[in-house]
Amino acid sequence: MLEKILTQDGSYSLYDSDLKETFHSRKGALTESIHVYISEGLDFFLKNKLNIISLEVFEMGFGTGLNAVLSKRFAELNKIKINYTCIDKYPLSDIIIKSVKVNDLSNNEIDILNCNWDETNHISDLFQIHKIYDDFSNINYKNYFDIIFYDAFAYHAQPHMWSEVVLKKSIDLLKKNGIWISYCAKGEVRRLLEKFGLVVYRIPGPPGKREMLRGIKV
Repeated sequence: MLEKILTQDGSYSLYDSDLKETFHSRKGALTESIHVYISEGLDFFLKNKLNIISLEVFEMGFGTGLNAVLSKRFAELNKIKINYTCIDKYPLSDIIIKSVKVNDLSNNEIDILNCNWDETNHISDLFQIHKIYDDFSNINYKNYFDIIFYDAFAYHAQPHMWSEVVLKKSIDLLKKNGIWISYCAKGEVRRLLEKFGLVVYRIPGPPGKREMLRGIKV
């Protein structure tokens, strides 16, 4: 059962009563996504790379579509093309996504939420998205993405998604010098990332969370 919730920054999210887990932080859904994936992911990558004209981004889960919308805004603000791929085995219905969307969406940002699955959708000159309706275990990309947004449910809710096998598969998606970024700060996850060859940093987390993890593939 999914319940709409109002988070502390005025944006909405969802609570899954079966998993006993929220889709975003109750401290602020929008604030969390901007901090974790835009500021500490996309912006960090761009500031540390010269002459980048396009990025390949992969998100674990599509969820409410918030990370994708914010990435499109980042692309247009920074005049950089983002090719965005995400996967979701249990996508939310259009009605549920509409109920928690941010209020100031443009027409083409609404298209991100509504566009077809399993095909490439050109949203703007600087943003395209391919939403995969499948299980992550079926993904076969190798060394393809510049950034991985690892936005699975928390460890206690979906331990399989933080297992050695699944984390290794996510790292295999990354190009050399690519970034793996997540709100997670669990020590066991950090040690696995290091085992698989990432240089891992504990960095300040979003409001309500002291730390999070960023890994760089060397």
